[in-house]
Amino acid sequence: MATNSPFAEWDKTFGDPRLCASIADRITFRCTLIQTGIESYRFRVTEAERRTP
Repeated sequence: MATNSPFAEWDKTFGDPRLCASIADRITFRCTLIQTGIESYRFRVTEAERRTP
């Protein structure tokens, strides 16, 4: 699973802070989080395509 949003912004996506915490808890249980700190190529291309009429 990958996302461009930090956990702190997930409540905006899911709408409910308790639901968000529950989802994050289940996804991250016994896993390894890799934060690259770079912008996603696919995200950048998608944003550029949305701006092009």
